Amino acid sequence: MLTFLFLGALALLFFGVAAIPLLIIGLVFKLLFLPFRLFFFLFGGVLRLVFGLIGGLLGLLVAPVVVIIGIVALVGALVAGILALLAPLVPVVLLGILAWAIYRLVRRPTPAF
Repeated sequence: MLTFLFLGALALLFFGVAAIPLLIIGLVFKLLFLPFRLFFFLFGGVLRLVFGLIGGLLGLLVAPVVVIIGIVALVGALVAGILALLAPLVPVVLLGILAWAIYRLVRRPTPAF
């Protein structure tokens, strides 16, 4: 167990020392490409601002239409839901209409005054 701990510490030390040149190379590349990064950061910021304003104005124009369509869709869904709940009662209503029709045929006519 102690050997494994010692070899693990040596491997960690070796990879830590081997990582230092790679870190330095990465830092050199970051410094080398810093002007490009700054340019594209500023250019991207301007583009984000422009497209953000365009998107905001477009949203102000389109949002009321979307809200109205959403309200119509919700009302339609509510009507469809109510009809779906009432649909199983159709046979009962038809039986009631049949009973009413039979009652109208069988009863005696009332004398008119």
